[in-house]
Amino acid sequence: MRLILPVSFCSLILLSCSSNTEEVILTYPTGEISQRHTEVNGKKEGVMTEYYKDGKIKGDRLFKNDIQIGKSTFYYPSGKVKEVQYYEDGKITGGDTLFYETGEPEFLRTYTKGILDGYLRKWAPDGTIIYEAKYSNDTLVEVKGEPIKRDTTIHQ
Repeated sequence: MRLILPVSFCSLILLSCSSNTEEVILTYPTGEISQRHTEVNGKKEGVMTEYYKDGKIKGDRLFKNDIQIGKSTFYYPSGKVKEVQYYEDGKITGGDTLFYETGEPEFLRTYTKGILDGYLRKWAPDGTIIYEAKYSNDTLVEVKGEPIKRDTTIHQ
């Protein structure tokens, strides 16, 4: 008898906390699916997938309570990875890397909570670095290993 009351109470709590879950499907004007995601109580939850018109996956993003989190991956129409990004609490954090269709890196930006903070690099298709800069708190501080000189004179 002691077990029945807690189980009944827990069942009542679970039923009263039910959520409104809905699959959202967006389409191109011609009818093909362009995006699919789930919403819980009107907020994006879980994986959001975007599609090319031919049905191939264009990108995947992850949401929790309508805020983008985790790894986002975007693809070329061929299915090869085009770009990888990482999000925390809706802000890009870590590397944002673009790739050539060959799989070689093309461009890298580093962020901290949505702010450029770290290296920005651009590669040629053969893998040679053709540009490198460093940012600190969204401010350019170095290009090709040379510090940026700032005019510190205060004009009145």
